[in-house]
Amino acid sequence: MSIKTAINDALKTAMKNQDKARLECLRMAKGALLMVEKESSKDTEITDEQAILSLRTEVRKRQQSLETYQGLGQQVEVDKLRAEILVIEEFLPAQLGEAQLEEKARAYLAEHPEMNHAGKLTGMLKKELGDAADGKVLSEVCRRVLGG
Repeated sequence: MSIKTAINDALKTAMKNQDKARLECLRMAKGALLMVEKESSKDTEITDEQAILSLRTEVRKRQQSLETYQGLGQQVEVDKLRAEILVIEEFLPAQLGEAQLEEKARAYLAEHPEMNHAGKLTGMLKKELGDAADGKVLSEVCRRVLGG
C-alpha cells in the first residue's frame, strides 16, 4: 500500500471516529502530498520516495516550531505539535536510533581511520544510510564519535 493510500485510509477512519486533531493533521499531510504531486508531472501519481521527503519536511517544520514554542513556554502548542509529529511519523519508515548510528559511525571509522572531520563523516554515512538516518542526529553522533 502506498503512503498516499495509507493516509487516505487513515483520514477516513479519523472522520468516522470524529478524531478532530488527527483529522486536521492528516488533511495537512494529504495537502502536502498533493502539492508535491501538482509540482511534478500531472500524469503520474506521487511516488513513496517523494511522499517520504514531503512528510519528513513537514515533521522538520513542526520540530522547528516545537523548539520555538518551548522557548516561549507555550506548552499547549508544544503538546499539539508533538501529537502532529507522531501522527505523521506513523507513515514514515523507521529511522535508526542514536546507538545504531554510533555503531555505524564507529564501524565506518574502523574501515577508514584517516577520517578526522565530522562533516565528511556525516556526509559519507548519510550517503550510505540514506533516509534511514536523521541528518541532525547523525551529525551530532559523528561529532561525538570523533571528539571522544
